[in-house]
Amino acid sequence: MSWLDHFVLAQPWWLLLLLAVPLLIWLGYKLGAQSWVIYPTLRVLGTLGYKAKENPIRLAPLVLPFLLIPAIIGMARPQWQNERTSRSASGIDILVTLDISQSMDTRDFQSTDPRFMRPSRRIDAARDVILNFIAQRRDDRIGLVTFSGRPYTVAPLTLEHDILKLKIGEIVLVSGRREEGGTAIGSAINAASIRLDNQKESKSKIIVLVTDGSNNSGKISPEQAAELAAALGIKIYTIAIGTEGGRLNGMAQQEYDEDSLRKIAATTDGEFFRARDLSDLEEAFKSINDLEKTEVEHSSWIQVKEYYPWFLLPTTIGLLFYFLIAALKPTPLP
Repeated sequence: MSWLDHFVLAQPWWLLLLLAVPLLIWLGYKLGAQSWVIYPTLRVLGTLGYKAKENPIRLAPLVLPFLLIPAIIGMARPQWQNERTSRSASGIDILVTLDISQSMDTRDFQSTDPRFMRPSRRIDAARDVILNFIAQRRDDRIGLVTFSGRPYTVAPLTLEHDILKLKIGEIVLVSGRREEGGTAIGSAINAASIRLDNQKESKSKIIVLVTDGSNNSGKISPEQAAELAAALGIKIYTIAIGTEGGRLNGMAQQEYDEDSLRKIAATTDGEFFRARDLSDLEEAFKSINDLEKTEVEHSSWIQVKEYYPWFLLPTTIGLLFYFLIAALKPTPLP
């Protein structure tokens, strides 16, 4: 937007008077210059030490109408306007808690789009959907906790979502080391709850737990961690991802515990979602996005600067000079 876009006329209909300017000029020349300078009160000034001139003011038919032009523009009230907007949001604190165990490397997440025939890894599908979820929550502080055998804080709660997205892009699955193995869902929930509880000013706090396994590690059970989260006023949405039945290539030990995930969600007034493919996963995050609305207030006002005095001023000064000259050089008296 250029600076000219800020200029408006508050009462533009006054500009219709500009149509009278050519008419006044025509009438002035038709009736003669003498008709423009017959002012009895000013005529008296011509007797104060000055000799009356024989020649009338021949430019009068032009001067007076043209002096009206800036006055007419001034009456149209030219203004400089700048619209300002204020936006305040009562955001939600969201900690995405993502399983990064080796089972998330399984390629069984088939896209519903026929163009993408090759299934993608669970971790890749989860990463893409989470990034899209973050893009829709620009007024919320979002953080990321990953977990396998123990939880890791990848990104604290932040409104700097660009940094968060970089961190998510850098996520790698845990190595095959024994101490890194397992799925500590209870510990992950507990770690996320502690971080959310530190944000005392938050209006609403939620955890989005994404996992494809059952709890088999950590010092606290998922049910105990959910009860503690509920006591802190934290809501948990659980998303179980994987193929039908939660099995990975027939390995029963990797099956997610649907009953446990449902209980976690119910304990904290959240919801449980099952994602068998990319479409299900996207729908789960869409539902969470719809359920957790951020209150945003908008207020706007317009800054106005009036410029009409700058247009009335030349007309006023011009008329004063005109009448002064007419008084000092009056037309001959009859």
